[in-house]
Amino acid sequence: MFTHLSNSTKAYLFFVIAFGLTLTASLMYPILGEMTPLVHTFTPVLSVLIMMLVVTRDGYSKTGWATIGLHRLGGLRYWALAFVGPLVLMGVLYGLAWISPVGQFVVADGFSWSLLATNLSSGLMMAFFFALCEEFGFRGYALPHLMHLKPTRALLLSGLMFAIWHFPLLLLTPVYPVLGSWLIIGPILLLTLTFGGVFYGYLRLSSKSVLPPALAHGVVNTSFVWLALFTATASPLALEYLVGETGLLTLLATALAAGFFLYRLRRRPGTLAEPLPAEA
Repeated sequence: MFTHLSNSTKAYLFFVIAFGLTLTASLMYPILGEMTPLVHTFTPVLSVLIMMLVVTRDGYSKTGWATIGLHRLGGLRYWALAFVGPLVLMGVLYGLAWISPVGQFVVADGFSWSLLATNLSSGLMMAFFFALCEEFGFRGYALPHLMHLKPTRALLLSGLMFAIWHFPLLLLTPVYPVLGSWLIIGPILLLTLTFGGVFYGYLRLSSKSVLPPALAHGVVNTSFVWLALFTATASPLALEYLVGETGLLTLLATALAAGFFLYRLRRRPGTLAEPLPAEA
């Protein structure tokens, strides 16, 4: 339909569609109920399909789909980084909470290593699938279309889009209840998700595949849930402000990690995925 859109326009239009879809799903929470977060998760995939099959029609060629990065596995070292990196970061954050007055490490009744391994593996597989739906849009489609802006701007902008996309679900539905004030939590969450998107984008550009960032995204989501289960606190609000998804330490660690990976990208630009042509 529109075969001569610029790459920036394609990325922005994708975001407008994705944001509009999740806003609509969030407003329909009284009807959708518990299905709302599932619909929200699939909106990036649906937005890419709308862009590639209806708007630009890039999806009617193999070249168009190749830009997503779904046809590559990526190198083993990037899979290892995607798995180990978030685990180390999350372990350090919660380790600091466990030695502070805010939290304490606890083991639930009936705990066993075999049960933990079974539940973690099944939970991680599900988290990987849902994360892939989001990464398919933001790191698979949007990021390559922003690469002409240079890696730093492209990564930060795609990360910001990813962050803003979450807010209709968070603000308009009770799906993810927030303990603290939105005046504090809102900016922290916006920055944390943006900087987190830089790490996912680094994996996408370096591995030339959307699969390692999906794994990293899934590991992060799974870690937040499971580490919280092993943490006891007399002040859930203080713990959330410290190391939760809206925690100050989480924001600081994510910002430092983003700065490190942006520095690495500037040191070896020749290994990155190539920017797309001006017109696909």
